[in-house]
Amino acid sequence: MLTPSNRALIAFFDALAPRWNAMQTADRHERLARQLAPHAALFEGARRGLDIGTGTGAFLPHLARLAPQAQVIALDLSLAMLRIARAAGDPGTVRAWLQADVQHLPLADGCVDLVTCHNSFAHFEEGTDALHELARVLVPGGVLFILHDIAREQVNAIHARAENPRVRRHLLPPVDLAAAQVAAAGFAVVSVDDTAEHYLIIARRA
Repeated sequence: MLTPSNRALIAFFDALAPRWNAMQTADRHERLARQLAPHAALFEGARRGLDIGTGTGAFLPHLARLAPQAQVIALDLSLAMLRIARAAGDPGTVRAWLQADVQHLPLADGCVDLVTCHNSFAHFEEGTDALHELARVLVPGGVLFILHDIAREQVNAIHARAENPRVRRHLLPPVDLAAAQVAAAGFAVVSVDDTAEHYLIIARRA
């Protein structure tokens, strides 16, 4: 469900979409591969995935490589971002492209066994509501994988300079606080990491 309050935010990301890829560092895919390598086993066996905040699709090739059997729903608030991701070429795992708000997922209970949030967790404005929605759509034991591929301080500095005043409030909390929110939403937290290179929370649906 998309609410009227989201219109300005959607317009901001839609306008950003055509230049988004050019704003990324040249080593982004190599960096992602390196950060994901220690966690490859988490993705094995996944059959139904949900990629939250797909953006222009940077995470999709990695998801296809790590979970080749998974059929993935690629979801974003910005239709322009999704169109660019789709035009870049389906890596073979995407079965649906969905414009939606993570706080109001138009999906059935327990419909996926893997949720990935790459560079999107900071944008969960009502974090508790969003996390409860993710718990709802995950099967028991399903994996929640949250990753920002740069340091929390960098994420927050970038968002603090954003043109949109709402995005300026989209700041990553300390990872221990975020992990507590994840646990309160019905997850068993498996691992957390907050380093100079990335921000990571891994959890399973309790």
